[in-house]
Amino acid sequence: MKQSDWKIIYTSYEGISKSAIHLLSKEAGALLIREPNVYRIYVLPCEKEGCDVSKNAFFVGRYGESTEIKKYVSESEVPSDGFLVKVIKNPEDEKGRFVILTAHTEQELFYSVVSFLDDYIPQYAPKHGANRMPDLIFDSPLCEASYTEIPDNKTRSIFTWGHSINDYRAYIDHMARLKFNELIIWNDYIPLNIKDIIAYAHTYGIKVNLGYSWGWDGCNKITDISDQRLLELKKDIVSKYENHYSGTGCDGIYFQSFTERKDEYIGGRLIAEGVTALVNMVSAELLQKHPNLKLQFGLHATSVTKRLDEIAKVDSRVEILWEDCGEFPYHYRSFVTDEVRYAKTLEFTKKLLELRNGIGVGLVFKGVMMLDWTKFIHQQGPYIMGENSKMIAAHDHHIRAKAWKEYTADWMRNGDRAAQMLRFIKDHKLGEVNMCLAGTFDGGIYLPMALCAEMYRTCDGEYKELLSRVARRSSITVD
Repeated sequence: MKQSDWKIIYTSYEGISKSAIHLLSKEAGALLIREPNVYRIYVLPCEKEGCDVSKNAFFVGRYGESTEIKKYVSESEVPSDGFLVKVIKNPEDEKGRFVILTAHTEQELFYSVVSFLDDYIPQYAPKHGANRMPDLIFDSPLCEASYTEIPDNKTRSIFTWGHSINDYRAYIDHMARLKFNELIIWNDYIPLNIKDIIAYAHTYGIKVNLGYSWGWDGCNKITDISDQRLLELKKDIVSKYENHYSGTGCDGIYFQSFTERKDEYIGGRLIAEGVTALVNMVSAELLQKHPNLKLQFGLHATSVTKRLDEIAKVDSRVEILWEDCGEFPYHYRSFVTDEVRYAKTLEFTKKLLELRNGIGVGLVFKGVMMLDWTKFIHQQGPYIMGENSKMIAAHDHHIRAKAWKEYTADWMRNGDRAAQMLRFIKDHKLGEVNMCLAGTFDGGIYLPMALCAEMYRTCDGEYKELLSRVARRSSITVD
């Protein structure tokens, strides 16, 4: 028999805290408020702190705001930049349970809810014979437990093409569930509903950076990066920001330039020197007018690998988000592992972490890319992003399902290579690193992206343990 005496007790129903309460009500409610094959309808009460405390209760709130949570948790138990999940006996009824979900920030509070749903419930699910039965976890008192989580990387981002997303709300919901907190959307034309998309992302504390070209268009066909041409590009780039992007409410601008090439020169000029000159000119003008604007330089390493001395001169206020840095997990191919190339990739990664004294570093993993470039079509004009029909979403989901199966097999076998890389980054970074995952994740939460997201957050422990923990989450999409 499902317990019907649970309630959610919260401190704030605003902002990201509101999103946390909604998620907990929806997901815990799915296990509590219906009895299988019985048409018995009731709800999961959600009441503000100060109400009567029931036999079983979820306490959800920032530590500094909650009188109730402070009764059962000392300040030293809550990490300053992480969260606490704690399940204890109800002091007034030993068969009752209090689930305490708390942190010092709203963002981490939301992640505490995610962790309870995705990690606590599968781990402590009752066992019937050889089977775990998470659906029955509320049929008896919960197991007592207490654990914290502190992120290794404060910024965990996703890069995506906007027109590959069929349902932007579901996409952002999945991002939040995976504890990503920055979304980089590349569009040839700005979606008409971009303000709605940004506002929705902000309800989860996810920042949105909009991407456009700073000389990237037709990158392989560019033959002129002279001073005169760079000045023309600067005028166009600044004008495009002021006329099209400044009023969107975005949190930053992501850009790519003419580095996605294998050669080092264009028209006799060193690419690394030319792109640095362009980036610094444009950044200086934009940041003079908009000093709080975040600028991200999406830099393909292929043409500048041997010219880091030039790239080191990029304005320190600009974050460099490096891609194509070597072997998997930087490479598209998740099925190839080469020890010699991987050793060189580690050496190059170390150089990037040390460049500019460790300021403004971002690294892009690509081992889950889900676009068929042989059939890719650029956007034809402004459009409505992420509001496609269910028929289109189902079509694309079906097309991608087989590819996700292949990626899943690859990550089960080779995902430890990504974990090794992240531990290497953690050991050698001089400052904060933006860990970015590039790919098209519309349609669900698949195991490879969930594994990578979890490792971006924290990659301690053995890979096989992480793999088994993530794979049993109810949020994972299984076709």
